[in-house]
Amino acid sequence: MNRKKINLKNVFSLALLAGIALLLSSCSEDRIGQTPTDSAPPSSVTNVRTEPLPGGAKITYDLPKETDISYVICEYAVKNEKKIARASVYNNYVIIEGLADTEPCEFTLYMVDHSENKSAPYTGSFSPLEPPYRTIFNSLEMEPDFGGVVIRWKNETNVMIGAFLLAVSDDGEWEEFDLAFSTMKEDKRAIRGYNTDPRLFGVTLIDQYGNTSDTFRLVAEPLYEKELNKKVFADGHLLGDNYTSHNSRPISNIWDGSLSVLWHTVPDAGFTPPLTFTINLGLKAKLSRMMLWNRGETFYWGQHNPRYFEVWGTDELKYPIENEYWRTGNWRDDWVLLGDFETIKPSGLPLGQVTDEDRAVQDAGLEFIFESGAGDVQYLRFVVKETWARTAALHINEVSIFGDDGTRDE
Repeated sequence: MNRKKINLKNVFSLALLAGIALLLSSCSEDRIGQTPTDSAPPSSVTNVRTEPLPGGAKITYDLPKETDISYVICEYAVKNEKKIARASVYNNYVIIEGLADTEPCEFTLYMVDHSENKSAPYTGSFSPLEPPYRTIFNSLEMEPDFGGVVIRWKNETNVMIGAFLLAVSDDGEWEEFDLAFSTMKEDKRAIRGYNTDPRLFGVTLIDQYGNTSDTFRLVAEPLYEKELNKKVFADGHLLGDNYTSHNSRPISNIWDGSLSVLWHTVPDAGFTPPLTFTINLGLKAKLSRMMLWNRGETFYWGQHNPRYFEVWGTDELKYPIENEYWRTGNWRDDWVLLGDFETIKPSGLPLGQVTDEDRAVQDAGLEFIFESGAGDVQYLRFVVKETWARTAALHINEVSIFGDDGTRDE
């Protein structure tokens, strides 16, 4: 695990790099447009209205009925530092965003003409709504989990948010466990790898403008977690499952402990999505998470690698494996949904285009956290709803399952 001591200077440096949007608001005015040809200022904007927004406002106005007008400047202050937002004459509004709180914000509007002459100022103020990062912070929940804690939050506006996941080391100092970015409406992340001793965990949020929240804290006793023994895993195929083997690459390759071999189903075997397969864990355990390694080489984030999939669990099979019941959707009534997952490509690039980061993330393995409270599980049934190339076949390098099987490793 790559843990490092938290350094707030680095936090703020990263925040500044992440705040690309601030390039639209600078502390100095660079000349734009043509060289001045006259010194007559334009008329001011009129009928100014403000609409408070989360962390900012939309300021609407009427433009003067003149032809020699170019753009509108809005000056405002953030922590005593002057910022500038601009809007062309093709719009009748300017947006202020990135404010850290709900304190009143004063602004000044200027109409600017083609010679860079400014109009008389219009001054006003507004009180922004609660910034998104604060709303998200207020939704944070943390609870003890296997090897650490699970953190959940809600992000109704799908803004980009960064979450510094923190834990206090055995030496009593904060460690940065991870920095996770997300735009999902509901997300959860885990801090893992710790023993069962009480420990202080925390999470600090940061937005794209460099605003940071307080640290949400919880003293928790992590639950015991181990990687389950793959030597007792077995093919648990049920009627309707695709457990075919293309070119002698069987399903057992995904629990053989090696990333150099893979499971590859027969592409023309007649199966259609969603594709199912089942693993018999060989024992009953309370499950915490899984790691998935998809096929790399020239197939990163492509071809038959799973993209959208579900994982279901049960402690026993209600019917024989060849019963028609397994082809219907009725089996879901007797199993527990452990998670509905998506493999998320960091770059977001289209199919066939990958970055070094994309490769590194896939090579490191993709983690998926199971829902808690499922009880003991022995059988896992995977429902692959869509592969990256929307194919009717699958290939997977390796799967590791974690939880507590009631035994303790020495």
